[in-house]
Amino acid sequence: ADLRAVHEPGVRLLVVHGGGPQATALARQLGLEPDFRAGRRITDAAMLSVVKHALVGEAATTLLGACRSAGIPAVSMSASSGGLVVANRRPPTQVKGVSELVDFGYVADVKTVDETVLECLWSGGFVPMLSSVVIDDSGQALNLNADTLVAALGKHLQADSVFFVADVPGVFADLDSPQSHIPKLTPGQIDELVSQGIVRGGMVAKLTEMGRLIEAGVKSVWIVGLYEDNPVFSALVGTAGRRTQMSAT
Repeated sequence: ADLRAVHEPGVRLLVVHGGGPQATALARQLGLEPDFRAGRRITDAAMLSVVKHALVGEAATTLLGACRSAGIPAVSMSASSGGLVVANRRPPTQVKGVSELVDFGYVADVKTVDETVLECLWSGGFVPMLSSVVIDDSGQALNLNADTLVAALGKHLQADSVFFVADVPGVFADLDSPQSHIPKLTPGQIDELVSQGIVRGGMVAKLTEMGRLIEAGVKSVWIVGLYEDNPVFSALVGTAGRRTQMSAT
């Protein structure tokens, strides 16, 4: 319903989703224990199969059903559909908080973005809904972190606003203390929050990609809470509420 309110005035809306909880649950059902580094999933061949089933299958279908129920004309597809995103397999990489280089396996970095298919869908009044399973030039499927995909698309499309919808309504100095909510951040504060241990796990990846979006020229990037009232629409129209906004200053 929140996204319908955003879409109805004619806003060009793009939805990107991962499926981390679904992938973790399916992996454990199959006897596989997920492995993470700095909040990002290590994806070997077995985990890649799990990710494809969980993201392109369960998560995408469930979200499409929710959009249909809410009256949103969503089109569900992989981020590589129509040549939108072409990816490369990520080489061993240095990540914050880990001393050695990390080989993430079948994990992608974005190589190119071509928005032609998005323009076709937007001109028809549709809402593109992308899963973060992508394809490289050889046809190999790869797992792309959804936050990384959002950062690449937001930069390429020069989006006005980008929203990360999370299970918490932003960043807290102490998750057990609602009063410690941090309503505004700049990219320059990220390293300090990580080094102090205030930001951990998957939130490190989110803040890193948010910072890159701001540096690429996106005006406002937000973390909003899934369980808040109309979190995206409320932020756009300036209604009071709990959320964390990142901007250049």
